[in-house]
Amino acid sequence: MTAAPFSASLNRTTPGESVTPTSPAVLMAGTVDELSSAVDRSLLALQNWVEQRDYAGHEPFDILSSPLLRGRWSRSWPLAIVFIQFGKRFAGLRLRRWLQVPPSKNPKAVGLFLSAYCDLARCGDDTRRAAAYLKSELKRLRSPNEPEYCWGYDWDFVSRGGRMPAWSPNCIATCFCAHALLDMAEVFGDAEARDMAQSAGRFLITRLNRSVDTSEFLCLSYTPCDHMKVYNASVHAGALLARLAPRDSEYAQIARRTMNYLVAGQQPNGAWYYGPALVHRWIDGFHTAYNLGALLTYQRSTGDTTFDDAIRLGYEYYVSNFFRPDGAPKYFHNSVYPIDIHSCSQAILTFCDFAERDRHARERAFNVARWTLEHMRGAVGTFFFQSHRFWTNRTAYMRWGQAWMLHALARLKRQNLCPNGWNSCEHS
Repeated sequence: MTAAPFSASLNRTTPGESVTPTSPAVLMAGTVDELSSAVDRSLLALQNWVEQRDYAGHEPFDILSSPLLRGRWSRSWPLAIVFIQFGKRFAGLRLRRWLQVPPSKNPKAVGLFLSAYCDLARCGDDTRRAAAYLKSELKRLRSPNEPEYCWGYDWDFVSRGGRMPAWSPNCIATCFCAHALLDMAEVFGDAEARDMAQSAGRFLITRLNRSVDTSEFLCLSYTPCDHMKVYNASVHAGALLARLAPRDSEYAQIARRTMNYLVAGQQPNGAWYYGPALVHRWIDGFHTAYNLGALLTYQRSTGDTTFDDAIRLGYEYYVSNFFRPDGAPKYFHNSVYPIDIHSCSQAILTFCDFAERDRHARERAFNVARWTLEHMRGAVGTFFFQSHRFWTNRTAYMRWGQAWMLHALARLKRQNLCPNGWNSCEHS
């Protein structure tokens, strides 16, 4: 059962008028104040739900955590991929309980929750104690046997790209956790959080492999155990290093080389494949947004405007290819379904990030938020996993859905409360 819609009608366009996807012309008839109130209520309900569960839950990829699937046979290729994909696509919480898959705490989810609490603190909420607790959890959940702070996922994962044992470090989880720690350092003046983020930066440059390494281009690997070339992973590392650059001048140069590699892989129409390898030749919305966010973070951290054209071209492609006119975000550029909660949350975050560049960013963000609250939110305040053409997977995954949406809604609230309005609000 989904939450009741705020309004039954949408603003209409005149006959023959072209509508840019997620343009203001399709923003619902209800006022932004009504949407803002709905966002606040949704935030509070979701925050209470995750706190009651101590931020622990299930994930789309956690099926191998079942004690019934502990043998080596279940990790063999391709059987492990079959189990994981079945668990992602069809096995909800009921089957996970039957398989005794335990709820667990994901480090990346903890990082996303921490970033959300930092945004809420900027809005005037008292989240200091909750943020301190999440920082302590990041200390506890760090990858073992590593000299620097780094993080991975709390379940075994097998894919065409290789294997990631539970808790083994990877670039993406480490970057999101470190960004959250930097947010905490900025908001609360927490020196230990900054030191932890600085340590994570050292992990990136000392433990990740350099899949491409020239004087101009740098591509960092996904994990210390592979040499994969994944655009968003490498550029996430570069964005984090750019935020750390004032304390280490070498980081800015490394960050710029990762940006060069990303921009060199951009297609003439502004798109990016997931990676340059043939097995990575797909284009999806939230990884496209990851790339754009990393470029913006680099530019804001360093003042280097070299990549302005790439940002503009990529953003135009993103806006024009990943949204239905009603605000629903598409997963792929050429296919609407499945509509994924991660696509929804990332779209809100991306439009907040582009507030200074796009005069319609506010309307775009609220249009996606409205659609998401109407169609992807359950009666208890949690968010569904995916909406398909004829059915909806209503599983409330902790990291994939709830952490991302708390992060997105908190950022939307912060953005809307900026005293100088959307076009001049500063970003971290």
